[in-house]
This record gives sequence, structure tokens and C-alpha cells, in this order.
Amino acid sequence: MKIYAFHEKTPRIARSALIADNVIIIGDVEIGENCSIWPGVVIRSDTTPIRIGANVHIEENSILHTSTHIEDNVMIGHGCCIEGFIGHDSMLGNTASMMPMSRLGAHSTLAAGSVLMDGAELPPYSFALGVPAKVHSRIELDNPKHIARRATTYIEGPRGIAALADEYRRQGIWSRD
Repeated sequence: MKIYAFHEKTPRIARSALIADNVIIIGDVEIGENCSIWPGVVIRSDTTPIRIGANVHIEENSILHTSTHIEDNVMIGHGCCIEGFIGHDSMLGNTASMMPMSRLGAHSTLAAGSVLMDGAELPPYSFALGVPAKVHSRIELDNPKHIARRATTYIEGPRGIAALADEYRRQGIWSRD
């Protein structure tokens, strides 16, 4: 990984975070415990802070910039562009985008390819899709039909991204030592 200070602000990364060799992290960035940041991700804080909570998993080629704040237990799919706030236990599908100052409420999913426009806000438990993204339905945590709309489905369990990140650590891939 390449880490750069910018305007005397140096990224702060939890020791338990798994970060691929070709990730670029610049400026006032905080990355919490047990996160995984996969190949090709760019996290660029040259104008405003970027905060990433614990147990956040960001897949390949995603970009984070401008006032990004991600709470705990979040899954971000491949190729996302994020410039907003993501509430805890939420998920972005592959290539979803969040424009500046947008907000995705807790326990929500922004479907693959969707775009949450500048300043747009979605309430907690939203399943949103489209361009611009609109709430399609409410996520009910106890509804078995909504299992694929929940971040925990992709993070937890023996086939989840957290277990995959642990296996990468076990094999010494992208080790920070």
C-alpha cells in the first residue's frame, strides 16, 4: 500500500486492517479495526476528512473522496465511488455511487449501479435503486426474502468477506509486518 501525508495529515490505520499492496491512501484518513481494503482502492482525503469505522470491507477499485464517513459493519462492492455518509450495517452493490453530501441510513442497501445524488438522504432500512436512486422498499431484518439485501450476509459466516480477509491474513498476503 502507498500512504501519503497531505497538508501535514497522515492516514491512521488500525493494525488489524488488511490492506492490499496497491491501495493508495492520502491525507486525513482513519481506518478502523478489522477492515479489509482490496486491490486498486483509492482513499483520497485532500479536502475533507475520511472516516471508516470497524469491520468495513471495501472491494476492488472503489474510490473514496470528499467528506466520506462510513460507520461500522459496512460492505462496499467492486468499483464504487463514495463521497457521502453510510450508516452502520449497510451495503453498496457493485459500481454504486454516492455523490457529495449524500446519506445512506443504517441497515440499508444501495443496489448495484445505482447513484445517490448530491445531498440526497435515504432513511434507515431502505433498499434503494436506480439513477437517481429512489427507495424501492423497506428492508425487514427478520424477512428471509430480504437476506440478500443485508450487509451481514456478505460480511459474516464461513464464506463471508471477513472470513476471506482472515484467510488472506493467515497466508501472509498483504501483511503489514
